[in-house]
Amino acid sequence: MTLPFVSENNKRKYCCFVCGVVFEDDFEEFKNHIKEKHREGDDYISCPLLRCSAPVRDLRTHFKAKHPGETLPKHGQMKAMIWKDFKSGKARTRKPKFKEGWHESTKMQRTFRYRSGYEKTVYECLDAMPEVVGYNVEPFRIPYIHEGQEHEYIPDILVIFSNDRKEVWEVKPASQTHLAINQNKWAAASRECAARGWDFIVITEQGINKLKKRVRMLNG
Repeated sequence: MTLPFVSENNKRKYCCFVCGVVFEDDFEEFKNHIKEKHREGDDYISCPLLRCSAPVRDLRTHFKAKHPGETLPKHGQMKAMIWKDFKSGKARTRKPKFKEGWHESTKMQRTFRYRSGYEKTVYECLDAMPEVVGYNVEPFRIPYIHEGQEHEYIPDILVIFSNDRKEVWEVKPASQTHLAINQNKWAAASRECAARGWDFIVITEQGINKLKKRVRMLNG
């Protein structure tokens, strides 16, 4: 169900599909709770229609049930990455589809944690690129504001090149680049990097393909 609720004594009770908190007959409180307490992209996605903007887990199912006459967006994230189910009284989290593990860096002689297959591929490319003399994962914290609240953002990688140039990279699927929370993170990161004389770059699938092509050329 796209808007999880149960009806009792002619009153609706909305149940948060992330943590199970119940709100009696107050959809706005339910909606604000999810957006304030949980992570967009991972735990939920927002309906792109301004008159709705409901937090949901599956955009296709939501449009079919609530907006059957509207055109589903052609781009962007369609499903939350992590789903939780409280029907049994216990939280059961679906196994994320993205890869997670540890990368042994031949260049840095260190082990770095990766939280997606994209991150692992980028680490492998950085190890193979001679113009990269070093890199560090999750190098520092950057304060930012989202929906009036203060938060901290940790970018993915600090890359150091042989000409002393430094760049901060965020590795993210293109489907998540439109999310407001990411836009606010990256605006703060761009300002922080500019103050240090660095560049801030978001690496999506297209950028990863360019890195892989660069490494293939180096390998002949």
